[in-house]
Amino acid sequence: MVRPSGTSERRYNLPPVLPQPRRQQALPGRFDAHGDVAILLGSGTQGSDDPTARRLQTGFEAAGAPCPLLSTSESSASPGPSRIDLIVDEKLGQRGPLRKKHDAYRLSVKPGHVEIRGATGSGLRYGVETLLQLLGPSGRIPCCRIEDGADLGMRGIMLDISRGKVPRRESLEELIDTCVALKLNLLMLYTEHTFRFKKHPRIGRDASPLDARTLSALEAYAAERFVELVPCLQSLGHMEHILKLPAYRAMAETESGWTIAPRHPRTLPFLRDLYDEYLPLFRSHWFNANCDEPWDLGRGQSMKRNEKLGPGGLYLEHVHRIQRIARKHGKRTMIWADVVHAHPERISEIDPNLVLLDWWYEADFDFGRAKVFARNKLDFMVCPGTSSWNSLFPRVANSLANITGWAKAGRRHGALGLLNTDWGDHGHYNLQGNSLLAYAWGAQEAWSGTCPAPDFDRAFSRLFFGDPRGQVARLYRDLGAIHEPGFKVFNGSPLQYLFFDSVESAYFIKACKKGRIAALQTRLDRLIERLDSTRAEATRGMRDLDEIRYAADASSFALRKAEAGLEYLAWRRSPESLKKPGRARLAEKLETLAGEQILLGGRLRALWLARAQPSNLDTNLKRLQRSARHLRSAARKLKANRPPPPPEARPISVGGVLESVRESMG
Repeated sequence: MVRPSGTSERRYNLPPVLPQPRRQQALPGRFDAHGDVAILLGSGTQGSDDPTARRLQTGFEAAGAPCPLLSTSESSASPGPSRIDLIVDEKLGQRGPLRKKHDAYRLSVKPGHVEIRGATGSGLRYGVETLLQLLGPSGRIPCCRIEDGADLGMRGIMLDISRGKVPRRESLEELIDTCVALKLNLLMLYTEHTFRFKKHPRIGRDASPLDARTLSALEAYAAERFVELVPCLQSLGHMEHILKLPAYRAMAETESGWTIAPRHPRTLPFLRDLYDEYLPLFRSHWFNANCDEPWDLGRGQSMKRNEKLGPGGLYLEHVHRIQRIARKHGKRTMIWADVVHAHPERISEIDPNLVLLDWWYEADFDFGRAKVFARNKLDFMVCPGTSSWNSLFPRVANSLANITGWAKAGRRHGALGLLNTDWGDHGHYNLQGNSLLAYAWGAQEAWSGTCPAPDFDRAFSRLFFGDPRGQVARLYRDLGAIHEPGFKVFNGSPLQYLFFDSVESAYFIKACKKGRIAALQTRLDRLIERLDSTRAEATRGMRDLDEIRYAADASSFALRKAEAGLEYLAWRRSPESLKKPGRARLAEKLETLAGEQILLGGRLRALWLARAQPSNLDTNLKRLQRSARHLRSAARKLKANRPPPPPEARPISVGGVLESVRESMG
C-alpha cells in the first residue's frame, strides 16, 4: 500500500551504507516494497534475463516482498501503483558531481517510485546493492536521493590459494558475492601450483588444485556480477612447490629451489606451456605474473648473465620476455613492485605497458613512494593487506592503517586501483571470515575514502550480520588488538607462534611476560562473553562468527599455554623451586592443555573443510599435534622429576622465527 506524502510527512534517517555514498540526502516518506510493485527495465539492460534485475527481485523476496519482473519493451500495460525503474544512462558520469567517478549511479526513492540510473551496467548493479542495503526488515525504504561513484576504477581482493588452502567452488562464489556487495570489481586467486595443468599433471597433484572447468565456471559467475576474475600465476620466485619435483628441479636457479632460472633453456618453453593452458580461461585482459621476492636470482645458473646485465637487468629481461608471451594471449602484464624499488636506477627501462603492484603490509611506512611510478608515467596499483597471515586473528589496527595509507597514496598519485591482499604464509592457518572487516575497509577506502568509524562499524555489521548496532565490527577491532604478550614479531601475531611453539624449545614462550599474559587473558574472557551474546542476536554470518569464536578460543589457549610454559621453564632452570605437589599440579595443567589443543584441531578441521578443500590441512594439524605431544612429554618429565636443561637463550629475530616455523612444520 502506497501512502501519499505531504509536506509534513516524516523524514526517516537513512541506515548506514557500505561503502558510504558520496552524496546522500534523506527525503520525506518511505517506499513500501509490499503489494503491487513492478521492476521496469529501461535502456541498456538485458530484458527479463538481466542479472541485476534478478538480484533486485531475490533481494526483495528475501525481505518478504516479492516483486514481479516486467520489461518495458515487452509490456504495454501500465505498471502497478509502485514501480522501480532500472536504467543505464551513459551520460551520467560525464557531467556534474559524478564526472570522472567510476561505476557511477544515481538512486532516487520516492513513496511510489524508485529510479536507479547507472552510467554503466556495473554502476546500475551497485545502485541496486545500495537500495537493498536501505531496505529495512519491514520491507520499507526511506525516501532519499543518492549520487555516488568510486574514486578508484579497480577495486579488488587477492586471495592466496597456494600456501595450503584451496577454497571450494561454492566458497569462491560466496567471495564473489561479497565483492559485489562491497562494490569491488576485481578478484585474483594467487596461484603457484594449485591449478591442474593437463600438460604438466605432476604440478599440484596432491594440493587439491583447481581445474579448468571450475575456473571457467567461476569466471562466468563473476562476469555476470561485474567482477573481473584476473589470472594470477607465479612466474619467477616462490616456485618451490614446482621446482622440488624431479621433472623441474633442473630449472631451479640455485639448490634452494626457490626461483626459476631465467636463462635455463627449458624455462621459457615451460612458462609458455603454463600460460597457453591457463590464460585463455579468463576473459580479463589483465594478467598478474607476480615475479616477487626472487631471493636467489642471479646467484646460480644465471650468474654470468646477471653480471653482464648489471643489477636489476636480469630481472627486467625475464619480465619483458614473459610479458611478450602474455601479450600473445591479449593480456596486459602486472608484476609486484618490490624488485623494481630495489633498483630505482632502472625504472626508465621498464616497458610502460607493465603495471606495477606496489605493496608493503605494516602501518608505519612511506606509502608515498608510489609517486616514483607516476613521475615515470608507469601505471600502478596500491596493494595493502589484511594482516591476517601468521595470525590466529588479524592485526586489525595495523591492517586498517595500512589500507588507509595506501588508499590515500593511490588517490594522490593516480593509481589505477587498490588490491587488498589476503595471504596465507606458512600453511594458511588464518580463516577467511576473519579477513572480512579488512575487505570491507578496503572497499570503503577505494570507493569514497575514509568514513567515521562508528558509521563504518554499523554499516558493516548490519550488512554482513544483521547487527544494526555495530557490535560485530567492534568485536573484530577488539579481538584484533590482542596480540602482544611481551614481545613482537614482524609480519605476524605472537599468539599464532605461541599456539604452535614447543614447550621444550620454548623459543617464543620464553619471551613472554606474565603480567602481559594475564592482562590479555582478562580482555579475552570479557570479549568471548560479548561474542556469545552478539552471536545469539545476529541473523546471518554464522560461519564467520564461528571462525571468530575459534580464533578467540585459540588465542586464549595460546596465552594459557605460554603461562604454563613459563612455569615449566622456571622449573627447568631451578628444579628445587617446585616441590612434588607443584610438579603434579603443573603436569596436570600441561596434560589438560594438550587435550584442549587436540580438540581445537578438530574444530579447525571442521571450519577449514566448510570453506576449503583438504589442501594443506594435515600439515597444520601435524604442527598442532606436535605441540600437544611436547606438552604431554613435559608433563611426564615433571611427574618423573627429570628436568631437561633449559633451552638456549636466543632473542626473537626474523631468522629465529623462520627456523622455529620450519621445526614446527617438520
